[in-house]
Amino acid sequence: MRCLLFVVAALATLLGAREGGAAERDPALSLVAAAGIDALGFVVGSTLLATSHGDDLQNNAGWLTIQSGFVLAPLVAHGVQGQWGRGVLFAAVPASALAGSATVFAIDPGAVERGTLPQQRWIWALFGVGLFGSVWGALDALRVGSAKRTIALQPSVGMGQVGVQIGGTL
Repeated sequence: MRCLLFVVAALATLLGAREGGAAERDPALSLVAAAGIDALGFVVGSTLLATSHGDDLQNNAGWLTIQSGFVLAPLVAHGVQGQWGRGVLFAAVPASALAGSATVFAIDPGAVERGTLPQQRWIWALFGVGLFGSVWGALDALRVGSAKRTIALQPSVGMGQVGVQIGGTL
């Protein structure tokens, strides 16, 4: 967890300490920073989960590490653009989901592997809300500046597959 916080601080400092106003900063850097934070959270958290061998404390730490990345991604994405306040607002939804998961784990520390069906539904719903909030916040950081930017999400359905195609201009 300390490593994740160090990387977030370093990225925010390096990417946010550019000269010029927010309108002069490249919004694509926000998306790269957010994707990096989310990916790092997934790598560290899933490694903890995969190597836990049934240890409830390590399982919970892995799960919460992934969700911590969800909280930090929109904050850093907006911070790169100099919009820390807006970043805090977009980080509120994933932070609430993180708090909800922590509450489930406080009630039953074994919820990740041996939780009841309602507990599993709650932690997966909170995971999804945190992920969606993180992605929404990162995409919002792309709207900075005067250039016209678009993001298009298109459902994709085929034989035996369902997905979403993402496109647009940065």
